[in-house]
Amino acid sequence: MQVRQVVTGHDARGRSVFARDEHVDAMPIQGLGELALLWSANKPATYPNGGDNPRAPGIFPPLGGVRFIMATYSPEYDVIAPEPLPEFHVEDGDEPGFHWTDTTDFGVLISGNLAVQLDEGAEVVLSPGDVFVENGTRHRFRVVGDAPATMASFIVGANSR
Repeated sequence: MQVRQVVTGHDARGRSVFARDEHVDAMPIQGLGELALLWSANKPATYPNGGDNPRAPGIFPPLGGVRFIMATYSPEYDVIAPEPLPEFHVEDGDEPGFHWTDTTDFGVLISGNLAVQLDEGAEVVLSPGDVFVENGTRHRFRVVGDAPATMASFIVGANSR
């Protein structure tokens, strides 16, 4: 997957400018599909600025940090991320894919269908255009159907448990 990203910023006089118009390549992530990390900062922005991406490390931000990602989940896996990513919190005995992060995630499903499972077997299937707000709860995803599911998400670092 490749995502076009247009970024604004400020010139030396403080006037608004287009700082970048570029294509960002997604990186493959085993057990997930592909993920494009579009913006990453570990602290709030200060303006004016040149529109440069601070490029903070990791998919999940610390408290006060943000990430903007687009992920395409592959239907080839029974659940997304059966082997947890390093930033995932899991409990002993968790079923594959269940995890939580110290973040609030705001997602918009762009294509495909994605099931979100919570504790006690609760499940909702998201369709294109649906918005999902994940508040640090235990959850897991699985693609519904044969087509990949793509979600754009804005992730905000939260206090840890």
